[in-house]
Amino acid sequence: MSLLSWNCQGSGRSLSSTTSMHLARFISSIHTQVIFVSETRSVNISKSRLINCFSLHNAHVVPAADQSGGLWLMWKDDIDLTITHDSHHLILAEGVYKTSNQTFNLVCMYGDPHHLKTTSIWQDVATFVLGNLNIPTFCMGDLNNIMHQNKKSGPTPANATRIQNFCCLVKNCGFFDMGYSGPAYTWTNKRFTTNPTFQRLDHCLANAEWCIAFPR
Repeated sequence: MSLLSWNCQGSGRSLSSTTSMHLARFISSIHTQVIFVSETRSVNISKSRLINCFSLHNAHVVPAADQSGGLWLMWKDDIDLTITHDSHHLILAEGVYKTSNQTFNLVCMYGDPHHLKTTSIWQDVATFVLGNLNIPTFCMGDLNNIMHQNKKSGPTPANATRIQNFCCLVKNCGFFDMGYSGPAYTWTNKRFTTNPTFQRLDHCLANAEWCIAFPR
């Protein structure tokens, strides 16, 4: 199963925007079956328009609030997803991978960039995960937190207490970081000529059951 998560930082004014066309090419090129897009900043794009634009089976939309946030979860016909909860920061879903009839749970997150709601967001995740023990579970998105001091490069050190608290929230759900290939950092403040800061805020997390069910 192939999953895609992308913080697009604004989807453009329409589904004919450069951003949306890039997403369409990306979905096609990697044959992804589940697509999560965060920070769309869109309030008027419906799920039917997403389905038609990207040739998908179904979709779920959380509109942006005052041009902030906005989530899209989309999937193809070999996946069956049932949304159990959504919010400005989160979509939780129960799924079936029809090819193998494997059930799984999915957590799609856009973390609070201001760190005021991080604990409450993860309380919702923990309730979902711990209420479905022994189910393969995958968590992906821009979590807006780092998991180690070396996941930040810049003039000021990372907040050690915040890292520790975040790692405890992740561990409480039985998740571990799936790692990555490619660039070490996924966010920058773009102050390249003065004091640039780089951080790895995007993560893919999974529990042990997921790795057994989907070893590749």
